[in-house]
Amino acid sequence: MQWSGLVSFCLPFKRNRILLTGVLLGLISSAGYAQDYERREWLPRWSDTDRDCQDTRHELLIRYSLAPVTYTRPDGCKVASGLWLDPYTGNFFEKASDLDVEHIVPLKWAHDHGAAGWSSEKKRMFAEDPDNLWLVDDGRNQSKGHRGPDQWMPPYGPVRRHYIQRFMAVMKKYGLEYTAEEQQIFLALLERRHG
Repeated sequence: MQWSGLVSFCLPFKRNRILLTGVLLGLISSAGYAQDYERREWLPRWSDTDRDCQDTRHELLIRYSLAPVTYTRPDGCKVASGLWLDPYTGNFFEKASDLDVEHIVPLKWAHDHGAAGWSSEKKRMFAEDPDNLWLVDDGRNQSKGHRGPDQWMPPYGPVRRHYIQRFMAVMKKYGLEYTAEEQQIFLALLERRHG
């Protein structure tokens, strides 16, 4: 159907005019302004900024272990085991390989909420910011994907409020934008005690 045919079909119906306006605005904004998300622009690999052979992932594993860690090699570069509490499930893990580094505010979510035009340096800083990182069960991290609190919440009730607080703090720190609907949902979720 051509645009003129679609417009003339929709104009007699007020509800359809509203829907058409939304469709057109979506097409214009996505065609004219949105950049495609590419994870490698944000995080091609974990970095080792202090050059001690431990990248960001392994430094987090060391920092958050509740017990002394062991390493895979004598040089102490890669963590093999320790004791970690997954905030999303409330479960404990002893093998580092069972954990993923989780972006509380997912990279793609940030991209879609105002970060698409950031410099490579700022994207990298966001991707490796400890304020935006948690160690979680690798399966749970994959189930979350790129979703925010309006579409996904940790299954472990006691952490939900803290999760939303961290999410909103990272949003504020980086000046990311909410839709009005997202902001209402986040504030409503924040007021609940344990979901």
